[in-house]
Amino acid sequence: MVSHNNSAKKNLVCLTTLDAVCLVSILLLFIISGLFYSYYTPLWSPPDEERHFAYCEYIAQNHRLPHLVFEEKERNIAQAIHPPLFYLLASLFCKNDGQLIQETVLVNDGPGFNTITHPENESTFPFLAKAREAHLIRLFSLLLSTAAVCLVYLLVIVVFPGETALAVAATIFVAMNPQFLHISVSVSNEPFSCLLSTAYLFTLLYYITQKATLKHHCAVGLLLGFCLLSKLSLVFYLPVTVAILVYVHRSDTRKLFESLVCTFGSAALVAGWWYVRNWLVFDDPLLTTFLIDSQPWGLRSAPFSFDYALTILSNTFLSFFGNFGAHQFSISTIHLFIYALITMLGILGWFRISKRKKPTSFQVQAFCIVLLSLCGCVIFFIVMNMKYIGVSMGRYLFVVIAPIALVLFSGWRLLVAPRWRSLTFAVLSLILIITNLDIFFSLVKPAYRATALVAGIDQPEFSYPTVEINSSTTISQSFISQRNNLSSIRVMFSNPDKLKSGKIIFSLKEAQDKATVLRQITFPLEKISDNTRYFFVFPPIENSMGKKYLFSFSSPAQPDGEGVSLWYESSDCYTQGRMFVNREPVAGDLYYTAFYFTGEHPKTEWQGTTETVINQGLYVGTRELQLYNERSKAFREKTLTHQKIIRFKKAHHNRKTMNNTKDHA
Repeated sequence: MVSHNNSAKKNLVCLTTLDAVCLVSILLLFIISGLFYSYYTPLWSPPDEERHFAYCEYIAQNHRLPHLVFEEKERNIAQAIHPPLFYLLASLFCKNDGQLIQETVLVNDGPGFNTITHPENESTFPFLAKAREAHLIRLFSLLLSTAAVCLVYLLVIVVFPGETALAVAATIFVAMNPQFLHISVSVSNEPFSCLLSTAYLFTLLYYITQKATLKHHCAVGLLLGFCLLSKLSLVFYLPVTVAILVYVHRSDTRKLFESLVCTFGSAALVAGWWYVRNWLVFDDPLLTTFLIDSQPWGLRSAPFSFDYALTILSNTFLSFFGNFGAHQFSISTIHLFIYALITMLGILGWFRISKRKKPTSFQVQAFCIVLLSLCGCVIFFIVMNMKYIGVSMGRYLFVVIAPIALVLFSGWRLLVAPRWRSLTFAVLSLILIITNLDIFFSLVKPAYRATALVAGIDQPEFSYPTVEINSSTTISQSFISQRNNLSSIRVMFSNPDKLKSGKIIFSLKEAQDKATVLRQITFPLEKISDNTRYFFVFPPIENSMGKKYLFSFSSPAQPDGEGVSLWYESSDCYTQGRMFVNREPVAGDLYYTAFYFTGEHPKTEWQGTTETVINQGLYVGTRELQLYNERSKAFREKTLTHQKIIRFKKAHHNRKTMNNTKDHA
């Protein structure tokens, strides 16, 4: 057993008055910020919120766990791949009212960043049943995250006793992380797993500061079991725990055996039944088989390359700090630069470790535990990204956000001279708070503001891609405006070979005055994805009602074979307008929708404060498709998504046939 001194024992549990004041202040700041994020983030906007709620609701209504066999005709709970501990607790906030969230929420096919919306008036007080239950679970999640933030502070103080400024900065880094706040006030298992993971990491330090007894081994094992019953990714704690126990009892084989049996025996009592059941029923303890069956599009088919690895890295870093909702909008380049600079300098500080005061043996051992946990999580994360797509999300690293904060700000501690540390950490804390406030007020709050846009002409049919838009081809569509304040046109592109350079130009003119361009927007072709809808938004045209307009897409500098196409319907389904190719009328009409601003003055990009292009995502996005597949077949076939899928399959088949004909020709 490693020898321990009294100071180490004392440091593990003692806080100064200044520490207590700082910690309470940070927790209050976190709670207030979280409540603001929750208030201004509509229900079902955070990642998979309605799907996590469906898991809780199922337990409340059926008093058992969901089945894990994907049934084509039945309602499915795909989130049941996750261990059930959080959902069992959260189900206490749900009522057995017979209603189903999957048959309550709606798919937003119009403007705005809410892919999944709630029925009208559900979000206003007094809340309807589902909204009230979801808000209660959000508050529960916020309390769990608050406890996790508290443990981050305690963890830093244990490793660096007396260094209050360091503890404050590291904890503010966690508490003022916009993405962490966004997830902390959502219906999700992330806050609970983050709390349990941080608590377990904290208890692991006990082994190097105290003499562990049988009772302690059992207690730690129970906490490990709770971790394993909260999130699949926490299985990395199994090898980490083995390594620590082997190190602590390396000179006493009998005690090593006893500690392993007690710790893992206790963990098995709590969580073993879940993994054994998965093993016996699905021959897969981690339920990856069920994941593949329920979400086959999630399997990675492209080869794992250096470019793909860079994409994963960039997506992970961005979404660790701020990629909100279902990844519809992200923090700005300036905000990203601030977080990148703080991260890079924290890492660089570790290169100066040889020039600083030698750490104590306890600090060396503590950092070994912290780094071992961090590496375990990262390895699991890498393995998942090698097998699946769409899992390069920073929130999956929140279970080790405490080690990340400790490592980064320990690097800053090594980087800065002792006499400047307190001031440096105070400035860093202030920067992190101001950055979060700026992100909230300049990005998050406006993003979820009502768009005040209504659809006018809506031509939803499409069956073929148009000819390619390039230096010799311009595609246009005429229409008669139904309202005043015309402010955006939505179209959908066909671009199966995405890697293109150059630009495409959107122009809007009055049909009677084709020489005058009213609005013009230039957009990079490299940003245009296949089967994706884009809003071309511009300042509202006040007196647009009854006037005939013509919008066009051109790409004058684009050579043949390097352009993109628009989707259109080959039959004439809009009688008041025509489609044109190089100013010549042709049969059919573009797939498009005209939107009008109904407010007084534009205040957001959606409303037309400036000329811009907003990516709405795939025609049938992953989240919409997930919700569709998890509904019962009887209800599913009545939805808008069902109509969209049928339309898309026919059009995609036509495009494939057309391309095959060209190849043979």
